[in-house]
Amino acid sequence: MSAAATAAAVLCVLGLALGWRLIRRRWSDILLGAVVRGAPEQAIRPALEAQRGSLRAIADGAAEGIFLTDDRGRIVYANPAGEQLLGYPAGALIGCDAHATLAPPELQGQCRHGLEGFARDGRGEFLGKAITLPAIRGDGRRVQVELWVIPLWLDECWHAIAVMRDLSERHALERDLDETRQNFHSLVQDNLTGILILDAQGTVQFTNPAAESLLDVGANGLIGQPFGIPVTGDQSEARQTEIRTVRHDGSAGVAAMGVTETRWQGRPAYLVMLHDITERKAEETRIQRLAFQDRLTGLPNRDLFFDRLHQAIEFASREGKGLAVVFMDLDRFKVINDTLGHAMGDALLCAVAERLGALPRTSDTLARWGGDEFTAVFYNVADQAGADRIGKRLLSAFLLPFNPEGHEMYVTPSIGISLFPALATDPDVLVRQADAAMYEAKRQGGNALRLYDPNTALTAESRLEIERDLQKALHHGELLLHYQPQVALASGECVGFEALLRWQRPGCGLVGPATFLPLLESSGLIVEVGSWVLEAACCQLEEWSAAGLVHLSLAINVSPIQSERGDLFAQVAETLNRHAIDPRRLVLEFAESALFAHTNRSPDLLQRLAELGVTLHVDDFGTGYSSFSGLRRLPVAAIKIDERFVHDVVSDAGNAALVSATLTLAHGNGKQVVAEGVETLAQAATLYRLGCDLAQGYYFGRPMVAAALPEWLRGWGQGSGAWRLVRDQEF
Repeated sequence: MSAAATAAAVLCVLGLALGWRLIRRRWSDILLGAVVRGAPEQAIRPALEAQRGSLRAIADGAAEGIFLTDDRGRIVYANPAGEQLLGYPAGALIGCDAHATLAPPELQGQCRHGLEGFARDGRGEFLGKAITLPAIRGDGRRVQVELWVIPLWLDECWHAIAVMRDLSERHALERDLDETRQNFHSLVQDNLTGILILDAQGTVQFTNPAAESLLDVGANGLIGQPFGIPVTGDQSEARQTEIRTVRHDGSAGVAAMGVTETRWQGRPAYLVMLHDITERKAEETRIQRLAFQDRLTGLPNRDLFFDRLHQAIEFASREGKGLAVVFMDLDRFKVINDTLGHAMGDALLCAVAERLGALPRTSDTLARWGGDEFTAVFYNVADQAGADRIGKRLLSAFLLPFNPEGHEMYVTPSIGISLFPALATDPDVLVRQADAAMYEAKRQGGNALRLYDPNTALTAESRLEIERDLQKALHHGELLLHYQPQVALASGECVGFEALLRWQRPGCGLVGPATFLPLLESSGLIVEVGSWVLEAACCQLEEWSAAGLVHLSLAINVSPIQSERGDLFAQVAETLNRHAIDPRRLVLEFAESALFAHTNRSPDLLQRLAELGVTLHVDDFGTGYSSFSGLRRLPVAAIKIDERFVHDVVSDAGNAALVSATLTLAHGNGKQVVAEGVETLAQAATLYRLGCDLAQGYYFGRPMVAAALPEWLRGWGQGSGAWRLVRDQEF
């Protein structure tokens, strides 16, 4: 408690006490100018009351607890802070025996004895000094307080003024600080990693026992000594290197050293972390002697690579660092083998290995996985930016031609990268992810780098594994439909939904169709999955009918393989009849490119479906090679404008003109137009003004599960009027 705060509190209570006394005795001549000697009593009393009110306001507003007790130890005044500290309501302490109420049992005898002496002569052992002791709160709990007591002679007897401060928070902070110090001491002093702090000149300021043992010096033997490493230059990233050491038993050792910028005692400094990797280096040498190297290139082979990867993960985990796992494949290497022979191919692989071998640091690993595939582990790569830097270094290594056996030739790589621990922590998973990313780079033309993306990883997995999982998905209920609303722009009414296929793949979460639909089609599973989608859609339409939603239509996509294999017409007719669905409520969407790629079959199939009453739409219009003259001959009710044209319809006048022309031609041929990918009110309003009939997209509603549809329909029904009010605004 500060001296100023204590003095102020004492003066406040003293003033209050004297104020009462002065009123009773009319001591008008000591009020410091507040009243004038000889003034009548009626003039003195208001001044005394005003002075007393000011002093009470100060005491009542004090942060510390303030108490006044009489010669019998009874509390005659307690300010709000004191009542709150001890957990008593306002006024509850007045008249209470302070020692019997507030002192703990073990101190009450001592307090009584002290009170007797205090009442006689106003003296006591602890008067006038700050003491720390426990006090009993109103709820029975103890609270540690700091108490400062002074005597006051008042009304012919001794009173005591006590100022009390709660020490609980301070003690808690002291305990936390002590615990933090102990934790820091344990973390640093007991750490098996050598830790040194260097000042800006490289002089050692601090070492822990592990560093002293690792470097074979006595306690504090390095303090004040130059460490002998460069500490200038670019320190934006931690530098990793290895140094030779003399271990505590006198043998030669190797330590991995990391240097990062820090601050020590308020000044720039360097944190040096030393790890004894002597055993690891010896193990590496032993493994190499066991011929765990690729015989062609001399690089580590697959087994050694995995061993190094495990070690790197352990090391990175201790250090809290990241790793980049790289999987690289040479583009069109098979052509070189087939045209120039396997000997030339082997020579090229050796040339590539030699050039790549100069890139990794000591802490990194480069290996030959097999064939024309290489893998690598790069230490201290934590994020995509670091992965990009690694990838650019690797790609740049292939800019110059290779000269195997005097033959100049160019070759490019496809590179995939996964990150530890950001994307995975298991070595096998990291390699599979990098492999998947590499195949994605190759699929997009090669000579590229790709960081593993779970959303596109399926395309890089083995065909058999994916087909097996898709077969199980169909029979284990992992496939499901999400529904995206379609809204009539003129009325704002929801007229139907589009059913969108999703795969709830175990271990991968919800997977969109872009990642697995091509595999369904190439494997032929799309026919069976398409049948499931048709059945699920008709079941949903039947549920809507039972709920009175007979005006809603439901659109599903039809793969060209479905129309080529089996009898799509018979399947649609049978399913509609079994569920008693009005055929007009089922919308079949055929992709534009697929529709005109099968002109021999499509017109007849479409005509039969239209005669059945099914509504037909052309999906992704404008991305293929169809024409309105061709569409005019087909029984198609509507075309869907691809979202790429919708995206810039507000900001790009040329794009808006193209959409407007499409709408004019479609309407002129008796077709409605549905706009996909509408994400903003401005896009929706612009399409309305251009004359578009229907729209779907995130602005109206995201794809949702069937259980969420009733709530969305209620919400949209209540807000559709708002759409009609704002659609004519200028954007």
